[in-house]
Amino acid sequence: MGEVTGISWTDHTFNPWAGCTKVSPACDNCYAEKDTNRRQYVEWGKDAVRRRTSPGYWCQLAKWNRQALKAGVRRRVFIGSWCDVMEDNPQVTSIREDLFVHLEECPALDLLLLTKRPQNFRRFLPASWLESPKPNVWGMTTVESAEYRWRIDALRDTPFAIRGLSMEPLLGPVGDLDLRGIHWVIVGGESQHGARAMQPEWARDVRDQCLAAKVAFHFKQWGEYDDGLVKIGKKAAGRLLDGRTWDELPEVSCPAK
Repeated sequence: MGEVTGISWTDHTFNPWAGCTKVSPACDNCYAEKDTNRRQYVEWGKDAVRRRTSPGYWCQLAKWNRQALKAGVRRRVFIGSWCDVMEDNPQVTSIREDLFVHLEECPALDLLLLTKRPQNFRRFLPASWLESPKPNVWGMTTVESAEYRWRIDALRDTPFAIRGLSMEPLLGPVGDLDLRGIHWVIVGGESQHGARAMQPEWARDVRDQCLAAKVAFHFKQWGEYDDGLVKIGKKAAGRLLDGRTWDELPEVSCPAK
C-alpha cells in the first residue's frame, strides 16, 4: 500500500489506520479485509482494534507533496484503502483529527476521501472545510446499486470542490442518476475469489448517463468476468468498454503550488 498502486484512478494510497466494519453488499468480498488478514495486520469488525499505521508511513504524505511540487504536477491520493475514513468509531476519532492536520500540509496533492458513510461527512470533517471547501479535497462515495443512490444525496449535501462516485463493485443496475454537483464517476467489476459478475448493460448505462450529463467517466475494470460474462480472470478481462478505455478525470483548477 502507498508508494505504488495498481489502481488506475489514483497515484498513491494512504491509510491512516487499518480495520473497518461492513455496511453494505459492496463490502461482502472486501479486498482490504483479505489483504490485512493475509498479512496478519489487523482483525475486522465492529469490536476489533483499529490499528494506526506507523509514524514513518505517515511521512509519505509530505514526501509525495514535495515530489509533486518539484515535478510541477498534481498527484491523486486515495485516502483509506484499508479503512473507511468516515467510520463512526471512537477508536479512530483522534487519528482522523490528526489526519486532517496532515492533509492541510499537502496542497500539491488531490486528496480523495472515499467512504460508504457519506452521511458522516458533515459530522467529522473540520468545520473550516465545510465553511470553505479545500480546493484539493475530493469527497467520494460508493454506490453499488440503486438501493444505495441515497449516498449521492448525502455526498451532494456536503461542500466539496470535487465530488465523485465509485460504482465498484457495480452489483446491480443503478437506475436514473441525479448527477447534479457530481464531477466524476468510476465504474468497475469485482475481482478476487468469490467475485460477482457485472452485467455489461449496467456499466454502459452509467457511462451513457455520464456522457449526457457531461460528467467525467472512468472505467476501471471488468473484474473476473469479461463483457460476455465468462469468468476469465481480471487481467484477461481487461478494462476496455466498447473497444476503448475510459480514463476521464474531473477538471481541477487547483495548481500544483
